[in-house]
Amino acid sequence: MKRVVIVIICVVAWVIFTAYGCTKIENPTRETEDTEDKEGNKFQIIHSKSTILDTEPVILKAEGGKGTISWKTKPLFESSFQPETGSKVLFIPPDIKGVLTITINAEDEKSHKAEISLKIIDEGIPPQPGDILINEIAWAGTIKSAYDEYIEIINKTKRPFYLNNWSIENAAGSGSPLGFSGRVEPESVFLIANYPQGSDLTAISCGIHFTSSALSLPNNSFGPFVLKNAAGVNFDIAGDGGGYPFGLNSKDKKASMARFTYSSSTTWNIDSWYTESVSLNLSDGTFGTPGASNSDTPDKPAADERDARAIITEFAINANDEIGEDWVELFITKSGFLNNFTVTDLDGEDLSITDGVDVPGSAGEYFIVIWGDARAIVGNKIYINDTNPTATKDELVLLCGSFFIDGLCYYSTENVQFDDGTKMQEYGWSGDPVKGLHGTRKKYENGEYLYDLIASSWDGGAIKTPGF
Repeated sequence: MKRVVIVIICVVAWVIFTAYGCTKIENPTRETEDTEDKEGNKFQIIHSKSTILDTEPVILKAEGGKGTISWKTKPLFESSFQPETGSKVLFIPPDIKGVLTITINAEDEKSHKAEISLKIIDEGIPPQPGDILINEIAWAGTIKSAYDEYIEIINKTKRPFYLNNWSIENAAGSGSPLGFSGRVEPESVFLIANYPQGSDLTAISCGIHFTSSALSLPNNSFGPFVLKNAAGVNFDIAGDGGGYPFGLNSKDKKASMARFTYSSSTTWNIDSWYTESVSLNLSDGTFGTPGASNSDTPDKPAADERDARAIITEFAINANDEIGEDWVELFITKSGFLNNFTVTDLDGEDLSITDGVDVPGSAGEYFIVIWGDARAIVGNKIYINDTNPTATKDELVLLCGSFFIDGLCYYSTENVQFDDGTKMQEYGWSGDPVKGLHGTRKKYENGEYLYDLIASSWDGGAIKTPGF
């Protein structure tokens, strides 16, 4: 009897609506289908993922709607969308246990509706130090471009994680952290690069998980690169602020610095790293394995731990000087021997500044390398019998063996065409030439030297203070 009454009511309502000119729905649409308006525009939700972690936000975009778009979930969760309305929102999943499939609904001002299903998986216990590590550092860029840098991290566990607002200290230049977010799969790598996938500026031929033009790996200071989560907890440290013991940076050969796959150290340990000898996912022959497992095959033996590290902190070059008055000052950043140091202007073959003599240097100590007419070592003054650098424009490069440690270009004549920049960048220099025949590297307020390889790091008006 109840069913008969309901049928009668529906029939009467239909007669009333049609009699008064109400538009009936010729083709009813289920909520699971996209809705089209009179012009045939489809109202739909565009999304990149159908399965996410409960820590993993996802961008949702409504297309084809009219006016303000409202959003809701089923079951209902509060504060799930940022902003709460709009054609493009960020969906913040709820913290769940296990697995939950929800429905997300979008509705425009014309009551057009669209919906999608989204599976949410409990991430579980957040990653712990040792679970996520720095895995590969392409501080020299690629043969294609010195700016084509990348840094890679690795998930050592069998669980996926969403790394929300993590950072790597000194990866956006000395003293500047690089922030990033993204999902890293189980026992997989997460690639951070300077250029997006498919760009003509990169040699990387695999997928890139996070792109940032802020990525800048200083070539004359090895970090330290400190991997941190959003709470500021240290997960890994690579480097000690000195020179890079691994990686290659020359015109015809470049290689990344890679971690041995067996390593799980969360502190800087030189024995955990090597120079990569395999080229994978790189179109120009650069040695590195972005987006893939490291080869564990070193290109060359480890750097000699006895070697010191240093930076150039002052120079004085003048064509009117007497012999022995053109010099460059080195500040020791890591204690060791100076035997493998070479100061060159790239004009030909250059010898070690000590000519094979054991010369120890302590961190914080200064040495003055002086162009003269004979070799000699007097206290902290090292005389080399090499042709003086050019006074109008030239470059000064500090090498340790084949490793680029530091360098600068300078010029003193207006409107001079500086044509050595490309060659310098092949060695790792990334800045612009310093104007003047004398320059002093600037310091931060805490007294530490600026490490950036750019002209603004230098003061051309300071008085000469060699050895101080």
